[in-house]
Amino acid sequence: MPFQRLQISALTVLAFVVALALAPLPTLPYTTGFAPHWVTIVAAVLGAVFVVRPHPAGLLPALLLLWSAGGLVLDVFRAFFALTGIPAGEFAQVDWPGMALRGLSLAGCALLGALLLPRIRVPGGAWLGYAAFAIGFVYPSAKLYWSAGGTWLRPADYGEGFPYGELVMLAIGAVGSLALVQRWGRWLPRRLVLAGGWTGAAMLTTMGAMSVLGTLSQLLGITRGPVPLSEPATVAAVAVVYGSWLLFGLAVAGATLSYQRTTSGRRPTPR
Repeated sequence: MPFQRLQISALTVLAFVVALALAPLPTLPYTTGFAPHWVTIVAAVLGAVFVVRPHPAGLLPALLLLWSAGGLVLDVFRAFFALTGIPAGEFAQVDWPGMALRGLSLAGCALLGALLLPRIRVPGGAWLGYAAFAIGFVYPSAKLYWSAGGTWLRPADYGEGFPYGELVMLAIGAVGSLALVQRWGRWLPRRLVLAGGWTGAAMLTTMGAMSVLGTLSQLLGITRGPVPLSEPATVAAVAVVYGSWLLFGLAVAGATLSYQRTTSGRRPTPR
């Protein structure tokens, strides 16, 4: 996409973000702890300033928009049950206006990133993919440890069983991370690898940013959230588990960008 068209697209999306965030929209209880609308408005306004006059400080509105997009993954899962009619109780209730706002916030973050990345040096090399591979083990390992009876950092109300889903996601994340940096990954369809990498990065970073930045703002008294601050183990678990999601997502994003740049216009050759 040409630079000027990218700027126009970014300004249009950010304008919609502000308009939706300013509207008196109803919310549902599951959105407690999501980024408040004033954060989204500030992020969109700062992002628009960056689009008009680009500078490295564009990282700030991009980060705030990432926080504002937090919870979109939960919206999508809830929307799946709402649209398919599969019985899921309250989990089939969706904050549709909020989902639209969070989707636009993610789009705005992506457009700012596309404008910002050419202006800053992004770490490359295979180490990002291997870092993503290693970080991906943190969350499933913690759930596996707690399900086996471990008590260190386990939340007080933890009662989940064996983490089948988390282990499946670990396998997908591990294979995907390695595909971005190892030779065999070059033989996979490039669009498939890129789609998987950017989708995974978006899911992980939005959920990680929502939890980490939301808990930090709650600790500072800026916002209200669902984390029981009187339970140090729960706060520590949030920092370790969801902090690993954020780091995992950032590593996947960096590895995907490196893969995208190194494979652009090139085809692997047999060795």
